[in-house]
Amino acid sequence: MAAELGFVTIEAAPWASHDAAGRPLGAFPAIVAQLERRTGHRIAISLYPLTRIDQAMASGQQDCTIVLWNEHRARLVVRFADVYPMPFGVVARKGLPLQRYDDLAPRVISVTRGLAMDARFDADAALRKDVDRDYLTGLRKIAHGRADAIAGALPTIRHIARAAGLDGHLGDSLTLGHVPPALQCSKRSPQLDAVGSGLNAALRAMRADGSLARILAEHGYF
Repeated sequence: MAAELGFVTIEAAPWASHDAAGRPLGAFPAIVAQLERRTGHRIAISLYPLTRIDQAMASGQQDCTIVLWNEHRARLVVRFADVYPMPFGVVARKGLPLQRYDDLAPRVISVTRGLAMDARFDADAALRKDVDRDYLTGLRKIAHGRADAIAGALPTIRHIARAAGLDGHLGDSLTLGHVPPALQCSKRSPQLDAVGSGLNAALRAMRADGSLARILAEHGYF
């Protein structure tokens, strides 16, 4: 039976953002449109900061999300299929060598608050990490010579740099790990039992038939 559902994710292009008219665009809305077509459900999209997503999952205010998996959320949601292994790492300022982890040691690295991408990097107190509000702030610091590198989701960093005209300041990148965005539905959602398995099956079918890979490629993830 078709249901009315609420899906939420983080606002971060090219994953999800708003166009000039306020309509959602990006990989996430395209995936949701496919889920609607395959399941018959009507899905309303909201874009929140990450902390509000966890609150919405805790309360059941939103039914589901597709966002980077984090073990701390396991108490709030049922985890279903992964979308793809998002590469995380560090991008250096153009002209600075970055071929191995030890190349990070002398560098000033912009990180966003709450970033968790690789156990070694996250715990390494010897690295010079500058905490910034968002990727764009870190990219501007690189452009003005106030940072040597930026850490985070590599496709997102490259996309934001291109959109801001700052990609010419970026050079080598070093992948440190992969964190999958995953379909996750709130344990407090009254719809969970009725729709969870069908949504999961639809997402798995999208992976199997290549439509998920095509959506991700169209939005710069491959």
